[in-house]
Amino acid sequence: MHLLLIHQNFPGQFRDLAPAWLAAGHQITALGSCGDVPEGKAWEGLRYLRYHLKNDDAPSAEQRGAAVAEICRHLLARDQAPDLVLVHTAWGEALGLNTIWPDRPLITFPELWGSPLALGYGFDQSIGGDWPDPELFIEQNNLARQGIETASVSMVASPSQRDSFPPDLQQQLRVLPEGVDLEAISPNPAAQLLLNGRPIRAGDPLVTLVSRELEPLRGLRQVLWAWPAVSAAVPDANLLLVGGDDGGYGLEEPRSDSHLNDAFLALPAEVNRSRIHVVGWLEHEEMLTVLQCSACHLALSYPYTLSWSVLEAMACAAPLISNPGSPISASIRDGANGVLVPFNDHHQLAEAIIRMLKEPNKRRALGQAARRTVEQHFNLRHTLPRYQALFEELTAAERSSNH
Repeated sequence: MHLLLIHQNFPGQFRDLAPAWLAAGHQITALGSCGDVPEGKAWEGLRYLRYHLKNDDAPSAEQRGAAVAEICRHLLARDQAPDLVLVHTAWGEALGLNTIWPDRPLITFPELWGSPLALGYGFDQSIGGDWPDPELFIEQNNLARQGIETASVSMVASPSQRDSFPPDLQQQLRVLPEGVDLEAISPNPAAQLLLNGRPIRAGDPLVTLVSRELEPLRGLRQVLWAWPAVSAAVPDANLLLVGGDDGGYGLEEPRSDSHLNDAFLALPAEVNRSRIHVVGWLEHEEMLTVLQCSACHLALSYPYTLSWSVLEAMACAAPLISNPGSPISASIRDGANGVLVPFNDHHQLAEAIIRMLKEPNKRRALGQAARRTVEQHFNLRHTLPRYQALFEELTAAERSSNH
């Protein structure tokens, strides 16, 4: 089949799916506006088309939709229409696609219904005051609703993301995760990394947090509040923070120059800061080594989108600590395949981390159970046949309606 994948920062959520579809013999055309064109053997055969925007600084949803539609009309005029169109709805790229190809199945990815809760209001006790912007989510949610109502099928990656939508839209959503390549991502007992010249090996007391941006939405504050107790109980423990330091998804403004600096300012002077490491963004292979070495991976979160790094940590058999209400919590059975602690209780968080570091047999069992959870529910090998069945279902229905 000819698949058209649209994501402004391609490959986006198609990072693992697209190479697998190419390997399965599908023809793929991709549209995007930023990011580098994927390279390497896995991407051979990809046709990538970049759409251009007149207002690159802050393009509107309508401008993005028009730019994508222009390229799609060119494809139509050249008799290069795809069999299926898959598009993320958040930036307006899905606008009007169903009118260009009314006879082609459209799969949309609306991802999340925006709400104050998703950004911590009513969830994070550190956020005070009233919700500051009643109109913040209007456009995002309108785009999501339009994407769902004009699509043949709409997908979300987790039950928690589906549950963020109004009841009438929940009924129209299918939960199907993108999936994790468990052949490429696995535990490695021989994994090793260097932190400030110190070798850290799998099994050492390493605590990890990975996030696109280091921010309160992913529990940064709680982790740093918990760390003094952890450091006192396990003096040789290291905390490794992986991620950017440029704001993030949350609405809250930092009190100093960054959320990370705010968190560090709360640390008591006696804490050994040489055991806290901030490494910024890492290449994917480097991040996997970090996860393979992790003795305790922290996956605290507001009710937001499910992070790939959390699933990859579980795939690496890193024992997980998260919180009720987080995107992964529906897949965690407390004490069986991970640990759940209240988001706002950093004392319980510290106790959970200390137990994890001091009980190697327990954390090994939790990590192995986390790996099995990913194998059962987030395995790319299981996801791919479900996508293929969906493709065949939709194209068969389209052929039937045309006869």
